Amino acid sequence: MRRTHRILGPVLALPLVLWMVTGLLFHVKHRDAEAYEPIAVPPGGSVDWTTAGLAPAEVLSRGLADAPLHLAPHPSGRLAYFGASRGNPIAIDAASALPIAPATPQQARLWAAAAIASSAHALRYGELRDAREAKHRSSRTGLENPALAFDTSHGKTVTVDLVTGEISQTGALNDFIDATYRIHYLQWTPWKPANVALVLIAIPLVLGLALTGLRMSFGVSSSKP
Repeated sequence: MRRTHRILGPVLALPLVLWMVTGLLFHVKHRDAEAYEPIAVPPGGSVDWTTAGLAPAEVLSRGLADAPLHLAPHPSGRLAYFGASRGNPIAIDAASALPIAPATPQQARLWAAAAIASSAHALRYGELRDAREAKHRSSRTGLENPALAFDTSHGKTVTVDLVTGEISQTGALNDFIDATYRIHYLQWTPWKPANVALVLIAIPLVLGLALTGLRMSFGVSSSKP
């Protein structure tokens, strides 16, 4: 019994330490607000929803876009219907019924800079660097929209949706937090079956360590006068 306990102890020492440390990080949530903060182009003022004179039924009947439609402010200041037309993302001015052209690289950079400037953690971003083509999964169109991704001098990536103006951010801090979750839940490999196998191996080992410890503890107690 004692020998089994001594074998299991060193085998499980590192996984248990990692489990406790990562669990502590989950409770502390150091810089989580920064890592997962939503950023967006700040509105120029209050939104005047009465300017949306185009009804959704008219958008559909005129074949301007397919259902469903999403009415929301565009970074240009206009209200727009966002959706898809023949499988492609589209933004339609809710006042004039005219399509809104995708943002140019210069516009996208301005939007990214404005969103960063309005962030409570603006200093953590640094300066915008060159952009590269990307895709953004839009909640407004339901599609993978064309986008530009700007790396920053402080290791973050800001992605600007060229159709809707939605903006997302991620970086090394997100990668670190995601890694702690994978470590905590024994997701140590890229393969799900292997991770499940790790869990199935870890459970009996931990139970064995606990049970042998309890057996030894009660054994010592029962031997005392």
